[in-house]
Amino acid sequence: MQPIGIEGDGRSAPGDPRIEIMPFAPGRRPVDEASSPWLGSSDQVAFLAGDAEGNRSYVLFSLSGIEGEGYALDATLSFTGPDGRLEPCCVPAWRRRPIAATVFEAGEDGRPVLREVAIHDRPDRPLVLAITPDRDLAAGEYSFAQRFSQRLRVELRLTRDGNPVADAHGSIECYDVRRFGSLYARLVERLVEPDTSRQARHAGRDRLSPAYHPWFPVLRIGAHKAELYTRALVGDIVHKHHNLFDPGWLVRVGLYLELLTCIGVMEAVRDEVGDLLTEDERAAYESGDAFRAIRERLNPDGWRRVWDMRDIAFPRVGTPRTGPVAATNLLNKRRATLEFLHAHHEDLKHAIELAGPNPHSAQETWHRVFRDAERAVLRQTPDAFPELGHLPPEVREFVLWHRRGHLGLRRVLRVPDRLAGLLGDQDGLFASACNQYRASMNHVADWAQARGLMDHTGEQSVPRQVSLLEAHMNQPSRVALLQGSDGYALQTLEVGAELPDEYEPPLADVEKLLAYASVFTILADDEIRMLARTARPLTFGPMERIIVQGEEGDSLFVVVEGDVEVVLRREDGSEASVDTMRGGTVVGEMSMLTGERRSATVRAIEGALVYEIGRHDYAPLLSARPQLADELRSAMQERLRARREYLTRYDADQRRGARKGIRRFLGAG
Repeated sequence: MQPIGIEGDGRSAPGDPRIEIMPFAPGRRPVDEASSPWLGSSDQVAFLAGDAEGNRSYVLFSLSGIEGEGYALDATLSFTGPDGRLEPCCVPAWRRRPIAATVFEAGEDGRPVLREVAIHDRPDRPLVLAITPDRDLAAGEYSFAQRFSQRLRVELRLTRDGNPVADAHGSIECYDVRRFGSLYARLVERLVEPDTSRQARHAGRDRLSPAYHPWFPVLRIGAHKAELYTRALVGDIVHKHHNLFDPGWLVRVGLYLELLTCIGVMEAVRDEVGDLLTEDERAAYESGDAFRAIRERLNPDGWRRVWDMRDIAFPRVGTPRTGPVAATNLLNKRRATLEFLHAHHEDLKHAIELAGPNPHSAQETWHRVFRDAERAVLRQTPDAFPELGHLPPEVREFVLWHRRGHLGLRRVLRVPDRLAGLLGDQDGLFASACNQYRASMNHVADWAQARGLMDHTGEQSVPRQVSLLEAHMNQPSRVALLQGSDGYALQTLEVGAELPDEYEPPLADVEKLLAYASVFTILADDEIRMLARTARPLTFGPMERIIVQGEEGDSLFVVVEGDVEVVLRREDGSEASVDTMRGGTVVGEMSMLTGERRSATVRAIEGALVYEIGRHDYAPLLSARPQLADELRSAMQERLRARREYLTRYDADQRRGARKGIRRFLGAG
């Protein structure tokens, strides 16, 4: 399951009829074509989600060299196994299946619709192949042996009078999302629940809820976290939302993580509790190449250490009770959760290795996964820690919300001395879980960055500014901003209704901003209107990157709302913030003009609304008005000059600071 996209080979000579498949581009969706031609991309991932009517996957492609009539299109779809290495097996009814030439357009209600066109009319926007995964791809094998996935080979042919004249091929990753999380559920049902019953019998109790088992919180909260980001994946892949930049990478990481962790646990406890894999699953796991990379990376020794921390603390004389268990069971859960998290995130490193590198959007994906972990902690704590329900309200408040060093809270809440001595001055469950998870995710991100698998801007991949819990406790006004960034309409920490799909861009405001931007002042009103109408609106949350240094780019961005920061990474790996720009600024024009890679990173500070203008729409204006290119070059050169001056001052200040520090250290200052 290496990261792939749609890549056309378009075998034909220059000037001959040619067919090319548009590749997947992070942050773009195929339905963007409806309102912003040439700013869409093919789908990289398809889901079997049980929603046949609303679930579509699209491949965008273009034709060139078409002269005259007699042209036709057909498509062949084939399953090639989870890694694409098996002999292609044709999808039923999809061998050289004739397809109509269709394009995306905005319907009367603003929603994307497909309209049929004639090939010989040479459409001025990409054509669309539409696939219904729940109907067209359901015949594939998505069992454990196939790692719940298939790689779909897509072949498009252009024919004339029945004779092939050009072709292109690519692939889509297909997953049965209904099977995600099934291995985690098996651990609860066949490992945690029986072990709870065994410990209860040993303690002389007839029955005990598995919610008191030290492994229960992390499995319950982890399963809910996976449910939340799977919900986001379904929103992006099935419903074409824009809450994830690269959903395919997150699918691969999440699925590999489930396989590594669950099989690792199963191998660790196999001698003690028996095999938790079925006979067929065991045979598939131990034979062939499908699981070779997973077998090489399992960590059963680490999971045995975690399994050793499963003892339930039953009441003893002198120990406070929390229902059927001792209050110390909360500490047992805390210790087990920390050890579980450590082993789980060692598996996460291997999952990233297997998923492949993501240099362009891993940081933003990490932000979303972390906030879903926070949501899961906040929502699932009552079920994961039933001990809390047996505590007085003020003590429960202390256990949940206490921040280390704030001892006054204990006196205000009048926490009993025995419990105070037991709990000590340490972070409560919410702060402890979120801070430790954030630290662990940052450690994994640094490890992956050192190996070229991930990249992030700033000292930390997941800074405090993107935390829901930090916002709730220190700056409540940011909660709504973070919730909206993830596609949730509610302004509280609860996960509620999603934001509506429809988004009506304020075209009049965009036209006004474009008209006042210095690089567009020479454009006529109708040209400004055309740019505003085809621009693609994008929303970015706090610290999310609009442009990533070193990446390719063929568009510029107009910042409509919010401030953005420009960060430059030096050759030695150090970073410097070289500029802050406000709404109305144009960024990214350098790559669009020169074709060179992005020269700096631009990220939102507190969130931003940005409009993207692609080269395809802007190029005709540049050709017709050479002075427009001169304006862009002038603005670009002035910006580069200012940044060079800033860096010169910055380096001089750093050197002076270093010299002063050395003199103080030597006692000379």
